[in-house]
Amino acid sequence: MVELSEIAARLGDEQKLKLKYRNLITVNGRAKWVVRTDRLLDVDEEQGILYVERDGQPAWVKVEEAIRVTRHRAKG
Repeated sequence: MVELSEIAARLGDEQKLKLKYRNLITVNGRAKWVVRTDRLLDVDEEQGILYVERDGQPAWVKVEEAIRVTRHRAKG
């Protein structure tokens, strides 16, 4: 499990991070878990929520769904 206080400190140091996480989607009426990686925007330690940019929009991820946080490397 990821440690939210550590992630908050890294974001506070202005590190660009990305989050790999499980996301529950519905396909043909059936629930299915998929793994996504998106840019990490913020964390809420009290609520146990991480905020990511998913398809250009902010979205929240429960800490239980988080797999790993890594440094975001710019393409180029």
